[in-house]
Amino acid sequence: MAEPNPQPQAEAAAVSAPPPKGGGIFGPIIAAIIIVAGIAGVFKLMVVPALTGEVKEVPADVDDGDGHGEDKSDHGSDSHASGEKMKVPYELDEAILVNIKGENNMVLSAKVGFLLKTKLKEGEDLKAMTDLLDKFKSMLVAQTRGYLVGLEEGDVTDAPEAVHCERLKTKANTVFRNVIKYDPGLKKFLEDDPVEVVFLPSFTHQQ
Repeated sequence: MAEPNPQPQAEAAAVSAPPPKGGGIFGPIIAAIIIVAGIAGVFKLMVVPALTGEVKEVPADVDDGDGHGEDKSDHGSDSHASGEKMKVPYELDEAILVNIKGENNMVLSAKVGFLLKTKLKEGEDLKAMTDLLDKFKSMLVAQTRGYLVGLEEGDVTDAPEAVHCERLKTKANTVFRNVIKYDPGLKKFLEDDPVEVVFLPSFTHQQ
């Protein structure tokens, strides 16, 4: 009896998977744009006004650091109950004048202020805190002057003001830590390392 002809074995065709949709380089780029846009929004609402000195108050719709800003139109009547803490601007009285190291006999004039994180609730009187801070203002002036005196011409002409603001913030927080040791009464008013932003309403130099 004749055997049936063997059937040819079908070769498995390699099928390439279709390329994923929506992938490529555009996904990471879009994500990066979203992240940058978010950072830019925070910078515009809070940091830029503080650095320029144009606005002396924190915008009402900026959150307090816990990631949950409040809409005052919906919760305005509950601002006291929400327990929000105030951020308070505090300026040194006069512009500080210093000679800058270099060959051009440059003179720098800087007006300096701080945005302080406090333990005070909205609506509470700030006078007791500011009166206490004023007793130690000379220490802030001395620390600020010490930083400015150490600058060289290139530091003033080439470095962005934001760089000086960050360095002054570190030095000012050192002063506040020492001040709280001298007068623990300030601890009930101020958060630890209370300087959140240093702003320079004026930062000018001339020969």
